[in-house]
Formats: sequence, C-alpha cells, structure tokens
Amino acid sequence: MMTLEDLKKIKPTDDLVLVHMNPGVQSTPSGLLLPPFAQQITSHGKVLAVGPSVKLVAPGNTVLVSLYDNLELGTFANTPVLLIKEKHIEAIIEG
Repeated sequence: MMTLEDLKKIKPTDDLVLVHMNPGVQSTPSGLLLPPFAQQITSHGKVLAVGPSVKLVAPGNTVLVSLYDNLELGTFANTPVLLIKEKHIEAIIEG
C-alpha cells in the first residue's frame, strides 16, 4: 500500500500521467461489504501528476481511461494508482 508521501515522490516523465482510480462498487445492493479482490475496478480516476509533454490534462482533472496497457504502481486508500500514457485517456469528466 502506498502512502501520500510515496505519491508525492512520483514525477511522471514524457507523456505519462499518474492517475488514482476511483473506488468501484464496495458493497452489494443489500449492504454487504465486498472484499477488495471482489470489487469492480472503475475506468475513471483523478489525475495526480503529469509529465512535461502532457498537453490535454492537468492535476486535479477527473478522467476516463482505457484499462489496457497501464502500469499499476500499487494502491492508495485501497484503490489502484496507475501510470498511463496520455493517449490512453479517453475523456475528461467535467463537474
């Protein structure tokens, strides 16, 4: 599990983006809590840092990402932290 200090040390290079994925469904409709391995991974998250060649997104943006060809660095707050190429960002979610 990563700490906030670990995340602050990661500085993406080139066209890479550091994204903290949003948590998936954590409980069933009846209220039973699901263990982390049974939770569905979402395809959107918050941008934490960007490399110097990134032009379309900025830290703080919420983005929709392709879940293929990404590097999972670990987990923070029980959700994955990914290092992805900017081209794998499908959309910026506003609001």
